[in-house]
Amino acid sequence: MKLLSRVAAFAIVGVVLLIMLALFHHPIATSKVELAQQAVRDNQVHGILIALLAILASALAVLSEALKERSGALYVYRLGCVLLGVAMLLDGFVTPLLADTDVATVLRPIGVTIQVFSKAGFVAQSAAILLWSCTAWRRVRWFAVLGVLAAIVPAAWILFGDLLLTPRSLMAVFGAHAAWYLSAAWVLHRFSRPSA
Repeated sequence: MKLLSRVAAFAIVGVVLLIMLALFHHPIATSKVELAQQAVRDNQVHGILIALLAILASALAVLSEALKERSGALYVYRLGCVLLGVAMLLDGFVTPLLADTDVATVLRPIGVTIQVFSKAGFVAQSAAILLWSCTAWRRVRWFAVLGVLAAIVPAAWILFGDLLLTPRSLMAVFGAHAAWYLSAAWVLHRFSRPSA
């Protein structure tokens, strides 16, 4: 378990950095022509993000085991990954194929669907972070406090703010979660030490 915790810790750090890099390179199209021109890059960025989310969910399964978490956080987190995955499939693979269609009749409803699935995914992941943080309260209090903040702030912004998810706001929401992910990596690394 200690070796697995160490591997998961390094995986979390690597994945968080790669997700931020991918979000930084997220294409932004302002016309049908740009959407068509950026199709390959759109596919690549969203395909990479989907794969990275799967790796992150696997690494966080190790955290659940290390914390002896039984609240269902991992299942809620996986639900968030599925919701975000649907949004990324629509944004990165379906939308570029429809670049030649009428924007108002086809792309606008897909854009709304992407927003709804993305927001639901981030809220589910926030709920999972909150559950993990509550589980960790007795063992690693600073980690729990950071998790409460990393969960509540983005979820409140999504649920009560007039948030439009763009690459910039995605980076902000993910950035709040990233602080918790990196602390989770530290906790896993600490658990992997012989004295843990």
